Amino acid sequence: MKKAIATLLLGFAGCSAGPRLPAGPPRGETVLEVRGAVKGGPFRLGKADLDALPHRKVEGMDPATSRTAVWEGPELAQLAIERVELVKGADTAVIRTADRRAVPIPLTFVRMLRPVLADRADGVPIPDTVVAWPGADQRALLTDPRARQWWAHDVVAIEIVNGYTTFGRALAVPYGAPEGARPGADHFGARCTACHRLRKAGGEVGPDLTRVADRIAPTTFTALLASHPGWADTPENPPGELAARQVWAFLRSVAAVEAGKADLPEAPPEKEPERRGRAGY
Repeated sequence: MKKAIATLLLGFAGCSAGPRLPAGPPRGETVLEVRGAVKGGPFRLGKADLDALPHRKVEGMDPATSRTAVWEGPELAQLAIERVELVKGADTAVIRTADRRAVPIPLTFVRMLRPVLADRADGVPIPDTVVAWPGADQRALLTDPRARQWWAHDVVAIEIVNGYTTFGRALAVPYGAPEGARPGADHFGARCTACHRLRKAGGEVGPDLTRVADRIAPTTFTALLASHPGWADTPENPPGELAARQVWAFLRSVAAVEAGKADLPEAPPEKEPERRGRAGY
């Protein structure tokens, strides 16, 4: 009996392993790199390598252009989960783009919703790759405030990380922060991390905001945020003034901790906290 169970487990292990990304040099110029918490990486892939992977079609609307199309390309799950061996604790894919965005996407969503790294739309080649999501089949995705930035354009790398030790710690609300700081952290995670670094995590399109509260006044910050494209350009329900003040409360708390002010200490958690809501990592 034990021998039969061991044989069965070995069979399952073999099936789950499956084909891997090519470990050798890319076929042609590198167009995508898969790196981070993956064993044997980084993997550098040329266009021919991506073309050789199984492709899938999804129908969805790109929120950046409002274009609804049938998008086609290899599944992101193949590149970030199924054809690599993940290091223990890896649970987030950071999609890095040519314009220096860093878009964190939990691997659970990648596995469940099966987006594609599309290079074709409605059967026609497109100039840059797009992470396309099946919005036509997954209407709930449209209600997630992070979904807009998940449609990443001109993807150059997929970096696998532990979400808690990177974006989770960056978005942690300091001990002693005012009440509005917690929803402010959620707003920041949903709308700001792709373009701005905070505590060494995030994109580099805009300035690092770790100490922004030391540089400008709260009224100036909220006024700038009101007209910021990444903040105001949201469908139907823009965040509003209250959310802007909450983001400021969070950033002021972060700046105080980074400056070492004793009146706002940061108490590190003894263990990894429970996952927050949709905007948490």
